[in-house]
Amino acid sequence: MLQFIPVVIVALGLAACAKVASDIHNGSTLKSLAGSEWSPVGGMDQFVQFKSKGEMSGFSGCNNFFGQYEQNGEQLIIGPLASTKKACFDKDIMAREQSFLQALQNTHHVLATHKELVLKDRDGEVLVTLLRKDWD
Repeated sequence: MLQFIPVVIVALGLAACAKVASDIHNGSTLKSLAGSEWSPVGGMDQFVQFKSKGEMSGFSGCNNFFGQYEQNGEQLIIGPLASTKKACFDKDIMAREQSFLQALQNTHHVLATHKELVLKDRDGEVLVTLLRKDWD
């Protein structure tokens, strides 16, 4: 009988891990953005990193940016943002960059799961949908 105790302990441990993994993958709400990295759907190399202590940084397509954010549940306030001032000669890249930065700075609400981050404006309109980039 004692020989089965290690097997039972391992089985219980695996069951607990399976529960955590299923919660992460089932679309449950993400409580904090700190430590996560996101890219827009079809967003070239654009990304945003939410760091601890309300700091954020990223790449908007041509320039790097950084700034502050404050998250309180589903409320998310971003900015002001500062960025490098490289000139990109491709007007499409510059337009996408401006659109991405504007969406970030107009954000007031967020719907976040472990896989998807939807940024919304003050009226609840979707500004941009981001996918988890640092997801293993």
